[in-house]
Amino acid sequence: LEFERQQREELEKLEMKRRLIKDMEAKHLSEKAELERLQQEVESQRKESEEVQQRILRQEESLRHRSQDIESRLQDFLAEKERFEEERRSEIQGAELQCRRHWKEHREKEEEQQNKVKRWQQQAAEQPEIYRELERLKREREEQKVRMETERRRLEEQEREQLSLVGRLEEQLREKHEAASALLAREDARRLEDERQALAEIREVLLRAKEAAERSDVEDAGKEGKCAHNRYMDFKEAQVKELCQLEEGLRQQRERLEKEVASERSSLLLLAHSLKERPQQQKEVQEKGVQNSTTTCQEELQLKQMEHRLQFKEQQLANLAEDLLPTLAEEKQKAMEVLERSRSNGTCDGPSGLDTILFQVEKELEEKEEKLHLHWHSAQQLQQLQETYEFTTNVARQEDKVRRKEKEILESMEKQQREAMEQAVARLERRHSALRHSTSLELDTEEQRPSSSLTRTTRTEADPDQQRVEREIQKLRQRIVEGDDRSGQTQSLNTPLSDDRINAYIEEEVQRRLREMNLLNGGSNMNLSVSRESVREEEKLQNLNPRRLKYEHLVFRPTGSSYDGVQESVKISIPRYVLRGQGKDEHFEFEVKISVADEMWTVFRRYSRFREMHKSLKSKYPELAALEFPPKKLFGNRDERMVAERRSHLERYLQNLFRIMLSSSRSPLRADEDGVFRLSKLDVCEFSAFFKKGVFESSSHGTS
Repeated sequence: LEFERQQREELEKLEMKRRLIKDMEAKHLSEKAELERLQQEVESQRKESEEVQQRILRQEESLRHRSQDIESRLQDFLAEKERFEEERRSEIQGAELQCRRHWKEHREKEEEQQNKVKRWQQQAAEQPEIYRELERLKREREEQKVRMETERRRLEEQEREQLSLVGRLEEQLREKHEAASALLAREDARRLEDERQALAEIREVLLRAKEAAERSDVEDAGKEGKCAHNRYMDFKEAQVKELCQLEEGLRQQRERLEKEVASERSSLLLLAHSLKERPQQQKEVQEKGVQNSTTTCQEELQLKQMEHRLQFKEQQLANLAEDLLPTLAEEKQKAMEVLERSRSNGTCDGPSGLDTILFQVEKELEEKEEKLHLHWHSAQQLQQLQETYEFTTNVARQEDKVRRKEKEILESMEKQQREAMEQAVARLERRHSALRHSTSLELDTEEQRPSSSLTRTTRTEADPDQQRVEREIQKLRQRIVEGDDRSGQTQSLNTPLSDDRINAYIEEEVQRRLREMNLLNGGSNMNLSVSRESVREEEKLQNLNPRRLKYEHLVFRPTGSSYDGVQESVKISIPRYVLRGQGKDEHFEFEVKISVADEMWTVFRRYSRFREMHKSLKSKYPELAALEFPPKKLFGNRDERMVAERRSHLERYLQNLFRIMLSSSRSPLRADEDGVFRLSKLDVCEFSAFFKKGVFESSSHGTS
C-alpha cells in the first residue's frame, strides 16, 4: 500500500508537470503568435511610412516645378512692368522737371532752416545730459574708491589678526619648548631611568636579605643585609655628587641669563629712545617719507620682538631662581639627610633596619616613576602644541594666498572699472568735441548770412553749458590719473602670486567672497547708461583674468538665449560647480538652477546623481536613449578643465532632456490640449526626484 501511494503521488506529480508543460507550450505559442503579429504590424507600418515618404517626395517635386513656373512668370511680369514705368517716366519727366526743381529748392531751404533750429535745440538739450553723465561718473568713482578702500582695510585687518595668532602660538610653543628643555636638562630622562633601575635592583637585594633574615637556618643573612646596605649607600653618594654638579650648572645658567637680560634691557632702552626721536627726524627730512615710514615699521617690529624675547628670558630666569634651584637644593638636602642617617645607624642587620631601608627605596622608586611620567606627559603636550602650531601656520599661509588672490582680483576689478570710466570720459569728450565742431561750422555759415532769433538765443544758452562740461571733464580725468598713480604704488608693493591649487575650504571661501563682491558691484553699476554698460562688458570679456576664473567658476551668459520653446516654460542651467568634502570624500558638485513660471530653486548634485537620473529616465522613456550623456572617466576627475567641460555637457544634456520631454506625447510635462504649458515646480519634482530639493542623503559637506 505504501508503494502504491508513493507511485500514485509520483503519477500525480508527473501529471502536474505535464499540464504545466502544456500550459507553457500554449503560452509560448500565444507569445509567438503575438510576436509575429507585432512584426507584421511593424512591417505594415514601415511600408506605410515608405509610401508616405514617396508621396511627400512627389508632392515636393510638383511644388518645386510650380514654384519655378511662378518665378519665371513673375520675372516676366516685373520686366514688363519696368519697361512700362520707364516709358511713363520718360513721358512725364520733361513736364514735371522744372516744377519739381523749384519746389525742391524751396523745400530744401525750409528743411535746412528747421534742421538748424533742431540742431541747436538738441545741443542745448545734450549739454545737461552730458553734465548729468559726468556727475554720475564722479559719484560712482567715489563709491568705488570707498568700497575698494573698505575691502583693503578688511584684508589688512584679517592679515594682522592671523599674524598675531601665529605669533602667540609661536611664543607659547617656544615657552613650552624652553621649559621642557630646561626640565630635561635638570633631570635627564636617561638619568632618571638609570636611577629607577638601580633602585629596583637594590629593592630586589633588600627583599632577598629580608627573607634570609626571617629564616633562621640561613647563615649568610647578615652578609646579604650588609651588602644591600652598602649598595644603597653607594647609590646615594653618587646621587648627591650628581645633584651637586647639576646645581652648579644651573647656577652658571642663571648667571648667564642675568647677563643676557641686562644687555638686552639696555639695547631695548636704546631702541625705544631712538623710536621716540624718530618723528622729529621725519619732520626734518620730509622728502624721504616712504623710506622713513618703512624703516620705522621695521624698527617697531624689531622692538616688539626684543620685548617678547626679554620677557621670555626674564620669565625663564625667574623660573630658574624660584623653582628649579630650590627644588634641586631640596632634593640634594633630602639625599644628604638620608645618607647621614644611614651612616649614623651603621649596618642594618636586623629586620627593622632592612624594613626602613626598603621603605625608603620604594618611596624613592615611586618618586622616580612619577617624574618619568611627568616627563612623558610634558613631551606629549609639547608634541600637541607643535602640531597645533604647524596646522595654524599652514592655515595662515593658505589664507595669505587667499588674501593675495583677493587683492589681485580687487586690483583687476579696479583696473577694469578705471578703463571703463576712461572710455566713458573719452566718449563724452568726443560728443562734446562733435558738438563744438558743429557749432563752429554753423557759426561760419551764420557769418555769411543773417540768422534767426531762435538760433542766436539757443547758442547763447549753450555756451556756458559747454564751458561747464569742459571743466567737469578735466576734473574727472585728473581724478582718474590720480587713481592710476595710487594704484601703481599699491601694485608695486604686492608680491607676485603663484598659481598653485589650494584646498577646498579656501576655494569655497573665495567663491563666497567673489559672489558678494559681484553682487555689490552689480548693484552699484545699475545707474550707468546703456552705452557705458556695453563698453564695460566688452572690456570685461577682453580682459578676463584666467586666475579669477579658476576660483570663481561662474559662467556668464547673455540673457535672452533660449532653445526653441523650452526656455519659455522651463529654464535650466548649471552656472557653477563647487568642491566639497575632504580626503577620500572630496568631490565636485554642480549647482543646477531651475526656473518654472514664477518659481525658481537651486539644487547641488554630483555627477553620479546625474548618471542615475539618466538611467532611470531612459528606462521609462525610450526616446531619451538618443541623448548624449557625458561618459564616466576613471582618471582626471579632479582636473579643473575636465570638470568645466563636464559642466557644459551636463547643462546641454538637461536642456535637451526638457526639450524632448516637453514635445513628447507620453511625457507628463507635455502641453495641454490647447497647446499651452501649465507647469509648476511640483510637476518637475514629480517627473524626477533629481530636481527635488533635499531628497538625497545629507552629509557634513552638504546635500549631494
